[in-house]
Amino acid sequence: MDPHPIGHAILRSRFLTDMTWRTRAKIIVWVLPVLFAIATLGFLAENALYVLRSERVEGTVVQRYEWPGETVFDRGTINYEPIFTYRMDGEDYRASVGSSHSSFDVAVGETAMIRAIPGHRGNVRMDTWQGLWFIPAMLSLFLAASVAIALPLWLIVDRLFFRKARA
Repeated sequence: MDPHPIGHAILRSRFLTDMTWRTRAKIIVWVLPVLFAIATLGFLAENALYVLRSERVEGTVVQRYEWPGETVFDRGTINYEPIFTYRMDGEDYRASVGSSHSSFDVAVGETAMIRAIPGHRGNVRMDTWQGLWFIPAMLSLFLAASVAIALPLWLIVDRLFFRKARA
């Protein structure tokens, strides 16, 4: 019995057997930029939808977690995750921002503008650039970097391996 029947079926499929080596190389070189583009657009759409569905309210910090940054990007800084209480539609809520960032440094008792979805008891978001658009912005930088690498790489691969065959 074949231990990998699905994998072998895919490898023997007409789609792959009829594919040229140039097309295969193009897929390998451009897969990362395409994935970053999809992720960037997905996060942009999700954030835009959140902004449209949510309302801007003032929240009071009642608790704050803090810990040192552990990634390459935030090592040496302290990240904060505030817990807010806020009032919306005559009802009191308590919620976290669900993530941490060094710019979320709001002391207990202070107020800050947050965005919350009416009637929803889930996480809120800080109504700041970092609270709403940081992840799509970083993904767009990764997209730009991956395109900056893929474009010259594709030009080199195409010229070295495939342009000679056409001449």
